[in-house]
Amino acid sequence: MTSSNGRRTLLASRLPLDQISMPTGRSPRLVCPDCGTWQIWKRGLVKAHAIRPDEAASPKCVGSHQRVLIDLTSDQLRELRRGAAAQAQAIARSAREEGYQQAPPIARAVHQIAAS
Repeated sequence: MTSSNGRRTLLASRLPLDQISMPTGRSPRLVCPDCGTWQIWKRGLVKAHAIRPDEAASPKCVGSHQRVLIDLTSDQLRELRRGAAAQAQAIARSAREEGYQQAPPIARAVHQIAAS
């Protein structure tokens, strides 16, 4: 399935967890893959937006009108984020449990070796 900008439809579940927001009671948002700005999507399409929103004559971003299929709920997204956070915490914790490793001894300078 393609969108009105000619690209394939994005699945919300395939987007990186830090680039999608689905708060309850508000419009979902995602990071535009082309310009990297947060955008609202309604009725399955990313809202039309400019490449540089601070300039009045800025051209429209090619990521505008990208179709996005919402294939997960906000609760499912929250659970995915909790799982990812727990996994990251376990990875960070496991490195510390192995203990502290001292730095290797510093080699003498060339002029110190020559002097001896």
